[in-house]
Amino acid sequence: MKLPDFWKTYAVLAVLGGLGAYVYFVESKKEGKPEKSKEKVVSLDKAKVKELSLAGAGKEEVKLVKDGTSWRLTAPQAAPADAQEAESVLSSLEGLEIDEVVSETPGKLSEFGLDPPKTKVTVVQQGGPAQEVLFGNKTPDEGSVYAKQPNRPRVFTVAAYSANTFDKKPFDLRDRDLLHVQRDAVRKLEVTGPDGGYALARDERGEWGFTAPLATRAGRWSVDGLLGNVETLRMESVAAEEPGDLKPYGLDKPARVVRLGLADGNTKTLEIGGATGDKKHYARAGGRSLVAVIPDAIVDELGKGKDALRAKRLLEVSSFDVEGFNVEAGGAKKAYGRTASKDKDGVETSKWKRTVPDGKDLDTTKVQDALFLVGGVEVQEFLDKPAGAETYGLDHPALKVTIREKDKPESFFEVGEKGGAYYARRAGDEAVLKLDATKAADLVKKFSEL
Repeated sequence: MKLPDFWKTYAVLAVLGGLGAYVYFVESKKEGKPEKSKEKVVSLDKAKVKELSLAGAGKEEVKLVKDGTSWRLTAPQAAPADAQEAESVLSSLEGLEIDEVVSETPGKLSEFGLDPPKTKVTVVQQGGPAQEVLFGNKTPDEGSVYAKQPNRPRVFTVAAYSANTFDKKPFDLRDRDLLHVQRDAVRKLEVTGPDGGYALARDERGEWGFTAPLATRAGRWSVDGLLGNVETLRMESVAAEEPGDLKPYGLDKPARVVRLGLADGNTKTLEIGGATGDKKHYARAGGRSLVAVIPDAIVDELGKGKDALRAKRLLEVSSFDVEGFNVEAGGAKKAYGRTASKDKDGVETSKWKRTVPDGKDLDTTKVQDALFLVGGVEVQEFLDKPAGAETYGLDHPALKVTIREKDKPESFFEVGEKGGAYYARRAGDEAVLKLDATKAADLVKKFSEL
């Protein structure tokens, strides 16, 4: 009797079910073989390493010794070492793994570039013997390097990128930081140069201002940028370790001198001499004999002069930190205050009120816009030796605003108009400022209408 077609379907399903059961009960029982971990080349705890040396055929030996938490070079000359570079080399050595053993009993080591080795790394750990690793030629595919240890005959390979870590020149491991200064620690800055000198000081609120040649406001971010260049300054090479004569480097009479007064009372000095002819300059740190070669970036910044560091906005105001302000305009005096409260969702909202001469609630957006505009008015020209106030319409200012910000002392600015031009004076500034006329007129209008 011929079976119906649906029995064929049942048969197929039965076979598939059997296969599924096999996979579940048999294959799932098989234990996956864990991948074999690679063998480390050396047994190393970098925290215990006290000495590190790098040498090789045709190379100067570079030897470093750890002194507390810092490193110093002892060969080929005594000098401070770059601790970060030294630790990077040790990390690479600590994690160095054998990719493949090429031969347990190799013939001529010279065939692998190991006699003599191209690079030899030696480390000494506290309380332990010295460990060495020799590095030779690259493999034909250039993805690996032949290597061995002197106390064992076998030759093995390691990743080429790992081996490259140990190919260092003495200067690569040298401390190239000239001044070792953090910008946040600087409290005073003095600069002398061919275009004159100037001095700045930072107050307890972190605001920078010029103290010479006149008292005038400085741009916070401009000064911070210059100090950032000083903080990250690194020498590109050593021109002379112990120069007998500074004149060839232009350091007998430095072209520029930067003095930094620090929070701890110490002073750091950078002297910049002549150009090397390849967009670099000679320089040295005060108190050190070493003459270094530095990039021109900081020289270019200093060459812009004091005007590049000045506050080029009328007044830097954080509108959301303003707690109140007074306005004098058109013969009227008004005062304004801000109150803060939280809504039912806990979100803080601000409300502004004119407190003098009345107690009228104001449109908060209009007040915030006026305050925001204060920091948007650009200074077009600084008049460091101004004439009388009447020359600029400042004998009878069109606007005077006194601002009270949270955790800051009162500050003010006043704006005058003369012949269609707008001028200003501000707190802590001996100069008269010529302003962008369009924005200054808008500023006067906005505050007068509040």
